[in-house]
Amino acid sequence: MSTLSHRFVLAGTAEDVPFARRKVIDQVRAWGVTMDDEIADAVRLVASELITNAVIHGTGPVVVTLNYTAGRLVIEVVDFNSAAPHMSCAQNDEESGRGLALVGLLASRCAWEPSGCGKRVWAEIMLPAAASIVRTSVLRKLLALRPKHRVASEQESFTRAVT
Repeated sequence: MSTLSHRFVLAGTAEDVPFARRKVIDQVRAWGVTMDDEIADAVRLVASELITNAVIHGTGPVVVTLNYTAGRLVIEVVDFNSAAPHMSCAQNDEESGRGLALVGLLASRCAWEPSGCGKRVWAEIMLPAAASIVRTSVLRKLLALRPKHRVASEQESFTRAVT
């Protein structure tokens, strides 16, 4: 089964985060993945935390890449700060400091690695298989079985009938 990918670049400002959250959810749904509210909220939260960390702790643009294969969504965020992300121990009255802990709880796997002048942080979330991926794969196989000369002759006869 093929991997579906989508990449977009953000300026790296706090104003980008709500847009990026919507973009992630919209793209996953555009691939035909059905998400209930609970799964959509988990995807939204993981994306938001990874992107927010890149915006707050990184500099310059932030690159977000989504990869979907057979029930696995990988959200990857690249920023231009080579410092390793670290989980802080937030106190009850603190408003921040829990993001990476939440990502660790919601994702099936997550990690980071150096990347060029910065770092790549990613999280994998298990999702339902997309019906459209299966349909597309089956259609490609069926179309590959059709003789090519027959397709051209059908198009030619259709063109003659229309003109």
